[in-house]
Amino acid sequence: MTEQADAATQVERTARHSTVLDWSVRAGLVAYGALHLLLAWVALRLVTGHGSGSGSATGQGALAQLADDSLGRLLLSAMALMFGGLAVWQLIVAFVGYRRDVGLKRHLMRIGAASRVVVYGYLAFASARLATQGGSGSGQSPDSTTHRVMAAPAGTFILVAVGVAAAAIGIGLAVFGLTKSFLDQLDSQARNADRRVPIVVLGQVGYVVKGVAFVLIGVLVVLAAVTRTPGKVGGLDQSFYELLGHTAGSVAVVVAGLGIGCFGLYLFARSRHLAEHSLTS
Repeated sequence: MTEQADAATQVERTARHSTVLDWSVRAGLVAYGALHLLLAWVALRLVTGHGSGSGSATGQGALAQLADDSLGRLLLSAMALMFGGLAVWQLIVAFVGYRRDVGLKRHLMRIGAASRVVVYGYLAFASARLATQGGSGSGQSPDSTTHRVMAAPAGTFILVAVGVAAAAIGIGLAVFGLTKSFLDQLDSQARNADRRVPIVVLGQVGYVVKGVAFVLIGVLVVLAAVTRTPGKVGGLDQSFYELLGHTAGSVAVVVAGLGIGCFGLYLFARSRHLAEHSLTS
């Protein structure tokens, strides 16, 4: 056990000081930030009434905006590599990261890293497929996927679990933003220099709004499972359409879109001011 711990410590130390990993993560964060800006753009188009046929506010739907020409497909190819780099990063973190934490907290943080491996891996796959197949590679809608899950044994319970998990993640993101815990991801220059204020604002607004969006999606998934109406399930666009049907819904969608855009800009700042220790935590 001691030899395994020593080996894990060595791998963690090597990863934390790796120039290749450092630049890979920085590039990946830029790609992830660009994705959030695309999501914000799609959301704002929904409000102006130009959303029809222009993509959906899901990760794959937003990326599909780039699949219509050769330059866009080239960007998608680059983004596929960048998302792949993020997946590898989180895979390393899932195995040897968070060594400053102990006990249950370390295990929970590593589970979170493992879940991000899935997210980044999916985005890498979606980007690569869109780059090679164009718009035809946008895949099936969340609605059709939900139909299949709902028809499976215990499908309703699975959807409820997914919805509750999404809502829990959203609450965690909002708390993470409100408590400014994200500052630990940044180097000392970003945490102490004059640029701290705009970065903190971007981070707080971005994390809170993204958290609220996750909660909203989670609620819609649970409602779809309980009422057996899979048409209620979708990405952010489905959530936004639900909001647009209520008073002040357009204002809420605009705020949500701007908040998601803030998160994208925060990711750009994080890429610029990435703290060395955050490579493995």
